[in-house]
Amino acid sequence: MFAAAAQAICEGQNRPTLKKQASSSPADLRVGFVELVDAAPLVAALELGYFADEGLRVVLDREIGWGNVRDKLVYGHLQAGHALVGMPPLSVLGRSRFPEVLTSIMALGAGGNAITFGRRLTDAGITSAADLARYAHSKPAPVPVLLAHVFDCSMHHYLLREWLAQGGVNMESNVRFCVLPPNQMTRQLGRGTLDGFCCGEPWNTLAEQEGLGQIVAATTEVLPDHPEKVLAVSRRWLASSGPAAEALIRATIRGCAYCADAANYPALAEMLAKPAYLHMREDIVLKSLTIDRWLGGASRKASGPIRNCSPAMTFPAATHGAWILSQMARWNHLSGDIDPVAVALEAVNSGPYRRAAAALGIACPPDDLPPMRLRTGWYSPKAPLHATQPKIPGARPIEDDAEKTSRAVARQGA
Repeated sequence: MFAAAAQAICEGQNRPTLKKQASSSPADLRVGFVELVDAAPLVAALELGYFADEGLRVVLDREIGWGNVRDKLVYGHLQAGHALVGMPPLSVLGRSRFPEVLTSIMALGAGGNAITFGRRLTDAGITSAADLARYAHSKPAPVPVLLAHVFDCSMHHYLLREWLAQGGVNMESNVRFCVLPPNQMTRQLGRGTLDGFCCGEPWNTLAEQEGLGQIVAATTEVLPDHPEKVLAVSRRWLASSGPAAEALIRATIRGCAYCADAANYPALAEMLAKPAYLHMREDIVLKSLTIDRWLGGASRKASGPIRNCSPAMTFPAATHGAWILSQMARWNHLSGDIDPVAVALEAVNSGPYRRAAAALGIACPPDDLPPMRLRTGWYSPKAPLHATQPKIPGARPIEDDAEKTSRAVARQGA
């Protein structure tokens, strides 16, 4: 039944198109993305003509990292971008160098990240957070390991912290964190600059296939179906471009449906491997797309798919922003007097999505705060998570030495 529905969405049945402007020229949109498999719906929408079907002339602009996506969105160099779920809420607060508010108009799926340790750790038998905790308490005390994530407000950051904490790792004395662009992770791991990282695909698969490290956990083992990337626009652009936003969403939902069908993986791998996108060997990309088939045993598979970009996972829920803000408060990276729900609601605009979804026959939640599944139970924004999870004592503010360490890593790896 799902396959038939997905096929109908891919084919754009009953799909309205963006009305042409008076000049009859297509709407021009520059959409940014970072070299990750979860940008696949945008790539598919371009390569398969879904954007063109909507009267959109889209250019996909590959960015070095998330800071570039942020800057180009807020200064108008991009009309839309593949973005981290935490970026719009942080923009509402004016944090992390956001001079203008960004708005999430669509989720691009769920999950898709993993935690990889380098050979220095895995050759010593350290393949879990509990192993790392035992190693950290050995005598004489070892130097703290250096682990990278991709951005301060990323799911990678907080899911990595949660995974480490569950294993008994002390975040203040056992590890150091740094921020790197995704496409730098495998290279720096191979050079010995990093001990491990939490990142999206295909970089974990690449590290394992090249013998540089081992994937030790999927982030969906920490939080099943966790929110991840969104399609973000500036609030200013959305106010003047509602029809274009709806058309962009319709085409991208069709891209999600295509990418969610495993029968399309070989063709999708060929698309993504092109120099304009991931610029990677096609067999590595295909290995990444099929990660559910080969990573981990029964216990890992019980946590569900590692990545899920089906149209059912694309509603821009404010719940997701509220959850990550709650985690920031828990780790003392955000003041406890900020209302995460109120901020998260300002960071999404579900109107364009609801209209686009209705045209494609996709059901939406009744409001913008649907409950979110946790490893055990559910997160309801009406009972914020930070109220039930105590703050971590002694945790440093988010402006700790991560950025300084990132600069040092970049210099060493240059």
